[in-house]
Amino acid sequence: MRWLIILCIVIFNFILQSTIIPHIAVLGVVPNTALIIVVSLAILNGKREGAVVGIIAGFLQDIFFSPVLGVNALIYFLIGYFIGIMETKIYKDSLIAPFIFISLGTVIYHLLYFIIMYFLSMNSYFYDLIRNVIIIEIIYNVILSIPLYKWLLKKFTVSSIKFGGK
Repeated sequence: MRWLIILCIVIFNFILQSTIIPHIAVLGVVPNTALIIVVSLAILNGKREGAVVGIIAGFLQDIFFSPVLGVNALIYFLIGYFIGIMETKIYKDSLIAPFIFISLGTVIYHLLYFIIMYFLSMNSYFYDLIRNVIIIEIIYNVILSIPLYKWLLKKFTVSSIKFGGK
């Protein structure tokens, strides 16, 4: 049931990200809500869930929008896996962790995407990418991550208070 809910969230996010979210672009930059979901679930539930959600969200984007199949899936997988490794060391109730990891995830996503596209001989300009996209997208992603992370935290966190030593 848990994975069905996650799959529905990923598909619903993909529909939103491909239909409504482009209409709320700021300076031509749209937020990457798939990245926010991958990072948030990796923080909350670990490397396995972060990696699987990353692959699913990435393949959905690759199938419909990417010139190369598998690039987004690989990048989201790596981000979800490596952030998920730190799951046990992160204080999940604080909003500082999602701020830091979503900012870091946005930078890593764009750097890896640029490197992969560079080696595939696709035209991409790194300076323009940093100046025109990454900074605005970090701000946008961090702002949107607050309600999304709080909702996912409430949805996927189980109270673990135990009484009587059992």
